[in-house]
This record gives sequence, structure tokens and C-alpha cells, in this order.
Amino acid sequence: MLERILPHMRCPRCGADRLEPTPAGLRCPACGAAYASREGILDMIGDDPGEVITPFQRLMQSPAIVSIYENSWRQLGYYLASSRSFAREMETVLEFGKGEKEGPALDLACGPGVFTRPLARRSKGFVVGLDLSFPMLRQAARRIRAEGIGNIQLIRASAFALPFSDAVFPHVNCCGALHLFDRPEKALAEIARVIGPGGGFTVQTTIRPGRSAGLAYILERFIRFGFFNEPELHRLLGSHGFAVERDERHRISYTFLARRLPPENMVAV
Repeated sequence: MLERILPHMRCPRCGADRLEPTPAGLRCPACGAAYASREGILDMIGDDPGEVITPFQRLMQSPAIVSIYENSWRQLGYYLASSRSFAREMETVLEFGKGEKEGPALDLACGPGVFTRPLARRSKGFVVGLDLSFPMLRQAARRIRAEGIGNIQLIRASAFALPFSDAVFPHVNCCGALHLFDRPEKALAEIARVIGPGGGFTVQTTIRPGRSAGLAYILERFIRFGFFNEPELHRLLGSHGFAVERDERHRISYTFLARRLPPENMVAV
């Protein structure tokens, strides 16, 4: 798989568009950075992520949460946020992105591959599952091997420095994570950079509840579980060249398909 995505990659440290394969992984000839591949996962961060890791993100990397995340944690969390089953949410996301099957796809903040695997099974190209957490990616690798899926490449990298050239992906998926990023506006800038004009961006995120008896404040203040204001989120998307095409709101869960506008159709926000 690595040879298939190599022409589409760039160095996250210096931005050079040419990386070279090595016996251990990849190397950037421009800056000399080396990126190791281990357990089928290309690690483009190493020991120092170089960014803020929020308390909630650290929790997601604990062995106990990793082991129950897909079958219990994610499903219960989604139900509490939306009052509907996670299976229905999966159907919604896949339905929103069903027109984006032809080229490669990026599943950003993929965790153990909850959406990565269904996306790969229906894709005619390859799918990249990218996450900051090596424990989550290791779990994804196990499930991918068990299911015999051959068109997925797992990469450990930052959402704030995506290791891909401009306009590579016709489809990026990011479910359950945009509100957890320390700098969502920076992540959106990177997502906009790697999506080609007209490409689709499918997202499930959370909207600030009107009333929460202080719970929303506690989540934001102490474990950095974030919420968006819906109109402000639309303005933020618009500032990065996205227009929401389809959406659904279920309590505080908000799922949408946004389209990357061609440069000539972008309007300053």
C-alpha cells in the first residue's frame, strides 16, 4: 500500500513534495527526516507530537478505552449525544459520502478504523486511516488484518500538519473528532488544503447544548471536550472554502457533508 500513496505524500516537517522509501519506512531527501513503519503503521510523528494533547485525547489512548472503544464506548457516547443508534449514524455518514468512491479517501482521526474499514470496502481506490494515537492505530491494524481488507494504509500524523500534497483527496471523513482538536481552525485549513476542488468532507461533531446544567462547561474546561455553535461552525467552514450541502441534527450531534468550493466560487467570510 505504501507505494500507492507515496506519490501523494509530502514531508510534514519541511513540506517537500518528494519522499523516498527506505527499508525502515520513508525518508525526506530535502531535510533528512526519517519516518519509520512499524506494525504496518507509518509513523510520521515519532516520540514528540509537537502539539497539545488534551486530557480527553490522552484518555482515548489508554489501553482500557482502546479495547472497548468501537463496540461500547463510541456507541454509548453517540447514543447519549443523539438518542439514536450508532448504526444509523454510520448509515448516514456513508450515505452522505456515497458519491465519493472513485479516488483515494482520508479518514482523519480514524481511531480503531470504525469508519475506515467501511469506507475501504466500498472504495475503488485506497483509503488512508490517520490518527495521532498509536494504540488506536494498532487496534485498527488488527481489525484490518482480521477482515482481510487490502486497500488501507494507516498513518500516525498530526491533523495540523497532514503529510500529503495539495488537493490529493476527493473525500475526507472526520467523525467524532473535530470538536476535540485543540485548534480546529488549523485542522480545517489543512483539510481544505488536501481536498481537491469539488471534493466532499463528511463530519460528525457536537453542537453546544442550550441547557446542560453546567455539564458542557465542565467537559470543556476540565477534559477539553469541545462544542461548536452551529452558525459559527458554518462561518468557519465557509472561511476555509467549504459549503454545507447536506446535514442532520440529532440533539447535540451534528452530521454534515460539506463541499470544497472551486477557488472562483469562494466568497470571503
